[in-house]
Amino acid sequence: MKRIAALVLVLALMFSFTACQNGDKNVNANQTTEPVATKTPEEISNAAQEITDAKEYKSVYRTSFNKSYASFNYFSTAYSTVRSIVTNCIDGLVEPDIYGVYVPSLAESWTANDDETVWTFKIRQGIKWVDHTGADTGMEVTAQDFVDGIRYIGDPLNDAYSLRVVRNLIEGLYDYYWTLDDIDSGEVADKTREEVLASFDNTVGVKAIDEYTVEYTLTSSAPYFLSLIESSMLLLPIEYDYAIELGEDFGVDNEHMLYCGAYYISAFERDKAITLTKNPLYWDKNNVTVETVEYQMIPEGTTSLEMFKRGELDDATVEAEEYLSMKGTEWEGKLIPTERSLSTNYLWLDFSGANPEFNTFVQSENFRKALQYSLNREAIASLRDPVDPQRVLRATINAEGAIYDGNGVDYTDYAPLKAVKDTDYNKPELARQYMEAAVAELCDENGNIKGIEAGKVDYLPVGTFEVDAKLPVTVIYVGTDDENEIVMAQLMKTMVEEAIGTDLIDFQIVCFSGWTYGTVADPYNYDIYFDSLSTGYADPSGILTRMTTDGAENVGGYDVPEYDALIDQALNAATFEERLEKFAEAEAYLCNGAYVIPFISSLRGYYMTNCMPFTSPLTLYGNSKFKGALVMDKPLTYSEYQTLDAAYEIARTDALKNAD
Repeated sequence: MKRIAALVLVLALMFSFTACQNGDKNVNANQTTEPVATKTPEEISNAAQEITDAKEYKSVYRTSFNKSYASFNYFSTAYSTVRSIVTNCIDGLVEPDIYGVYVPSLAESWTANDDETVWTFKIRQGIKWVDHTGADTGMEVTAQDFVDGIRYIGDPLNDAYSLRVVRNLIEGLYDYYWTLDDIDSGEVADKTREEVLASFDNTVGVKAIDEYTVEYTLTSSAPYFLSLIESSMLLLPIEYDYAIELGEDFGVDNEHMLYCGAYYISAFERDKAITLTKNPLYWDKNNVTVETVEYQMIPEGTTSLEMFKRGELDDATVEAEEYLSMKGTEWEGKLIPTERSLSTNYLWLDFSGANPEFNTFVQSENFRKALQYSLNREAIASLRDPVDPQRVLRATINAEGAIYDGNGVDYTDYAPLKAVKDTDYNKPELARQYMEAAVAELCDENGNIKGIEAGKVDYLPVGTFEVDAKLPVTVIYVGTDDENEIVMAQLMKTMVEEAIGTDLIDFQIVCFSGWTYGTVADPYNYDIYFDSLSTGYADPSGILTRMTTDGAENVGGYDVPEYDALIDQALNAATFEERLEKFAEAEAYLCNGAYVIPFISSLRGYYMTNCMPFTSPLTLYGNSKFKGALVMDKPLTYSEYQTLDAAYEIARTDALKNAD
């Protein structure tokens, strides 16, 4: 039934495209922006304060998780829920305040040298590691714990997750790691593991200058280093002797962990519930307003939305079909737009796959642009947000609102990337023209594709496909069997075939249940597939250096030396602004050539909450924190949210000016 409802939604959206393009706009019936807009800043702030003062608050926050987790080892976990839990249990050196400005956490102060290659942090004294009961272990958090965190992730046997950025940035860590890896694989025989491990303090650029001072020496200028500390769990501290003694059991449950954050994991039932309790020895405990965070496993067939309505959870996401079903009900006025997403959805194109028809055409920029201009991004975005789909649109690789220069200019507003950001790619007439140009390049007058022969395409385990080396070009789109993604794929098929024409393109969809990089992306078992990447910290390099010809995220297998050269220029730029200029050129080059096709952000439409917004740290790059959260006994209304949002933007503007 859910799939049928989703297909009905697609049909409804398809019929609405023409109306939207002719100027009709969907309007949220709950919007009250006009009254807020007519008030003075002082009136807005006073109104927000009245809302805050009128609420009653609880000491317990209830949320959910949806699968069993084998470990809380924060250095090796890939699970977002585990990372979110641990973020609230292990503090880093710095943290953002409610406006996103970095303030002291376990480091009470810090300095950087002129070229920002050496960062020095003074650690607070008296910070204690506590156990799963909140008891003092007698062990203090010191500079050595941060050094040992790098020592731990630098050993391949500890299987650190998403290590590349930190490994490449900290001086000496790259060679240290790969030497150990080569010893483990038998490729290096003239050194022992013990010798390399013993060399860490002399070869890797992280030092405990004294008991409470840690210094990081980096391979290149990193004005974004504080944002990397926020985003990467690999820069967290560890009580090394404790972890090494436990070995593989470190983090296996709450009892095999130590904590130095606002909370500790006081209860853990692997397939049922997880409880966080306020740390009585926390350095900033007066600003921890929620005493207990209760995670409960969502039962099969039950959604967080249903549990929220029953009063069992304090938050719930609302998907498009759920949103439409709630129009006209008591819940309509409590639907709030999700604020932001730094993750971007892409179409990856396979430049070296087994399908000779697609492989021939994808080398042509005209063909790639035909695909690029055939997508009605707003229609696809409507699957995420049927009320205001434009806010979900994104044509750039890096997210807007994520990276700023020293003057507060958004990176995506740098030329020529701003032109990409502002381009309307919904131009089906151009799509057909580009495709006809590609056909003229690559086919003879009878529609035979030059230089290839008919045969079978082996994309197993995805499937096998017959191609006849003639028009229409066969395109194999591979996606997951998630129902929302199936609907999106069907919508894309309709768009592409209507814009380009079924006489020129045959867009086939394959839904694959065992979706992994190992079976689909790595072996290139697709022509086109859907994925996402996120701006991980306040620098474009987080994504763009991974998309070079030999980059880890170049899963399409393209070879673009012009892009590679621009990336090199960016990495060697003299100033941060020049760095952003070159990265913007590189990103625009990749987008304009349609080597990848970004189309929307990963933003999910709406949510409902019992939490007062803008009371917790604004974690743009890391995981959300409960510190400072105010949990109400009743859901927030959208009207209240608009007033609070307006007041927050006034306050944040002032805070950012003062921070500069």
